[in-house]
Amino acid sequence: MINSMNYLAVPFMKGGKENLNIIESWIIGFDLQMAIQIVLHIASILILFYFIAKLLFNPVRDILQKRKDSIAKEYQFIKTEKQKALALEKEYKDKLANIDKEATAILEDARRRALEKERQIIKEADDEAARLMQRANTEIEREKEKVKDDIKTEIIDVAKILASKFVASSIDQQTSDRLLDETIESIGEETWLS
Repeated sequence: MINSMNYLAVPFMKGGKENLNIIESWIIGFDLQMAIQIVLHIASILILFYFIAKLLFNPVRDILQKRKDSIAKEYQFIKTEKQKALALEKEYKDKLANIDKEATAILEDARRRALEKERQIIKEADDEAARLMQRANTEIEREKEKVKDDIKTEIIDVAKILASKFVASSIDQQTSDRLLDETIESIGEETWLS
């Protein structure tokens, strides 16, 4: 193996075979000290990573996780509020649609009640007119009966007067006609015309 390394070791060969052993152990294999240094370097790097992770990465990771959770909560809150807003919007749209229906129903009800009230007022007016006509007809009939009774009474009175005058005088036909004419004139034309 020394022969294959001769061309590499030539510049370092001032010291002879000793230098060749150093170069050969340095190029081909590790010595114990180098292995210890490598292990110590790896251990110190691992310890350094552990402390960096504990002191730097974990807090940063915790902060990032908290921020992520906060954003997720805000997103969920926004999503919930959006759903509530959409539900309210739908409810208001339904109410607006129902307002037209309710307004139409209210107007129809008001028209129906107005027509019913109109019919009732007309019926009451007709009933009142019929009562007034009935009362007037009754009053007219009563007045007719009263006039008839008055005329009968007048006729009876006239007949009594005629009879008494007829009896009081001997009456001939001319006297009778004359007495009748006088009696009629005394009663008056108004009684006979009514």
